[in-house]
Amino acid sequence: MRRLVILTIAVLTALPAVAQEEAATLRLACKADNPTLEAGPFAFSIDEKRGEASETVSGKNYGVMSYRDGFGLYDPAAGRSALVFRIDRVSGRFARIDKQIKVEGSCEKVERKF
Repeated sequence: MRRLVILTIAVLTALPAVAQEEAATLRLACKADNPTLEAGPFAFSIDEKRGEASETVSGKNYGVMSYRDGFGLYDPAAGRSALVFRIDRVSGRFARIDKQIKVEGSCEKVERKF
């Protein structure tokens, strides 16, 4: 019985830390204005504190640079100067800027469903 109480207390004290970690992760669903320029939608999971982001559909990982009004996602292998995406926090607009043709679109915040 004593073990059960100790285990329950340990689990309950760990739950707020897990909830805080989930709250620090921003999830965005983005789609291009012109779908012929970009094949499919993007789903980003951005952890600003750790400076990491992942595109959950393709599994690609990016580094994160935070600006006052947005994010810059860059290829970690090429360094911070190799921006791939720019996302505006205020308007929810994104731009893919690593290719010759700039692709623009919009993003919406997504809540985790489980």
